[in-house]
Amino acid sequence: MHLVVKTFRAVFVEGRFTYLFASMVVIVMRILLFINKGIPETSIQNKNYLWILTNDFFSNSQVSFIASTISVFIIAWLISIIKNRFGLIRARTNLPFIIPLFLLSLHPYFLKMSGDYIAIIFILFAFTPLLESYQKPESYLYSFRSSILIATASLFNIFAITLIPLLWRGERVMRGPQLRSLMSSLFGLLLVYISVFSVFFLIEDIPRFLMPLNSFFNFSLPEIPVYSVLEWVLVAFVLLFFVLNIVFSINTYGRDKVLTLNFMQFIVFLIIFLLLLQVLYWSHTLFFITLSITLISFLLAYFYNKTSSRNHIYLAYIMILFMMIIFLAHFFPQISYLY
Repeated sequence: MHLVVKTFRAVFVEGRFTYLFASMVVIVMRILLFINKGIPETSIQNKNYLWILTNDFFSNSQVSFIASTISVFIIAWLISIIKNRFGLIRARTNLPFIIPLFLLSLHPYFLKMSGDYIAIIFILFAFTPLLESYQKPESYLYSFRSSILIATASLFNIFAITLIPLLWRGERVMRGPQLRSLMSSLFGLLLVYISVFSVFFLIEDIPRFLMPLNSFFNFSLPEIPVYSVLEWVLVAFVLLFFVLNIVFSINTYGRDKVLTLNFMQFIVFLIIFLLLLQVLYWSHTLFFITLSITLISFLLAYFYNKTSSRNHIYLAYIMILFMMIIFLAHFFPQISYLY
């Protein structure tokens, strides 16, 4: 094994204190962003059932910053728990924890507490019954639990409901299509939304119930924006980041156990569709790109734990360097003039 690979594995993948060091670095990164940029204002309208009720609790910028930071750590912890519980990566590794922490701390947008974080946490919880249903002959109870969790996630961001039909793809690769599972998924979704409808019916405010659902009909395909050179480089890097890591992961997980293979295939499927949905609802939500960044952490953690190619490690260092340049550009605007 090449020295570059050994060093990468010793420091990032298997380092004993990497968890602690990465946590401290991420906290410092987020504090510096908060001090320099504050909580950014967004034009995205809030039309979600439960988040609109809890949004006022996070109106204070310090509270919003602390809550978002805690949420990012919960997301990283859940990804690590899923990896350990189901043995998706058959080795001791820190990457499932540190990668989402880092990726979700590079831009001021991630400092703002939003319903996206809560929805993503519920979606990650929904992966547990999905994975538990692997090769189970009677899996309708697992489908019911997953749909309940995703339906609950959609109360904090209505676009999370798109995960219900996408989840059927995951159920198919886990144990094949089952009619009872499909019906139980629909029943779980209806159970949550009938309950929500009942509340709005009692307060005689049906239009308010329909308002979040109308978001699905408000498509907003992006126009070609007027970006600076640095911003176009950032867009190209993000696109290349997703494509390269998806391709590399596909070439790697095909040689692993069936559960890992099926789950990683499902993650790739989700990321592709989520990015397409982000383009479709470009100006209405950033939920899809945020969830895509969270999910690609599975692929990155798996690939860079498995690879023994020094070229792949060099690529990882180049991506980290580029991300740090993007991060530092928030503090030193003159960096943009170098492009």
